[in-house]
This record gives sequence, C-alpha cells and structure tokens, in this order.
Amino acid sequence: MMTFFRNRMFLEGIALGGLCGLIIGSIIAFTIGESSLEAIRRVLNERVPGRNKVPFKYLGQ
Repeated sequence: MMTFFRNRMFLEGIALGGLCGLIIGSIIAFTIGESSLEAIRRVLNERVPGRNKVPFKYLGQ
C-alpha cells in the first residue's frame, strides 16, 4: 500500500511540475513577444553563420 502512495505522489509531482513549466513558459513567451524573438534570432544568425544552410552536396545522393 505504501508503494502505491509513493508512486502516486511522484506522478502528481511530475504532473504539477509539467503544468507549472507550461504556464511559466507561456508567460515568458508572451512577455518577450515576436519582435524581440526575431531580434534574438537575427543576432544568433550573425554570430553563428551557416547554421541554417543546407549542405546541397549531400542532397544528390
């Protein structure tokens, strides 16, 4: 009987943590906004060139 309660508490903890993470992540995403996110992407693309380039030499195989 004790194992059942221990597993139940563990699963409830996982569910609660996942729900809190989803809520906090959504709040952060709405706070940052799309324009800020685009600026962050642009900075990353400038610092790491070639990150989104497709290696066309492998597509012909």
